[in-house]
Amino acid sequence: MFVQASSIIASNIYRDDDKPLYRRGNKVLIGICVFNIFLYIAANSFYVYVNKRRDAIWNAKTQKEKEDYLATTEDKGNKRLDFRFAH
Repeated sequence: MFVQASSIIASNIYRDDDKPLYRRGNKVLIGICVFNIFLYIAANSFYVYVNKRRDAIWNAKTQKEKEDYLATTEDKGNKRLDFRFAH
């Protein structure tokens, strides 16, 4: 399915009126790559921010509060305070 989608996308990026060097198509692909780099930086910064915020909340708790949280929490997955994103 992705192979078929890629041919549709490629025919819209690399047009016949742009032959033989495909300057416009190459600029579009470079723009997509630059956008992906910024998107990666933003996502990584978000994960670092969330981990620091959770560390501050988690480390402010006493050992008893941590044990109570772990025993009684209904939070699942990445909603838990002891969950950290790998980045």
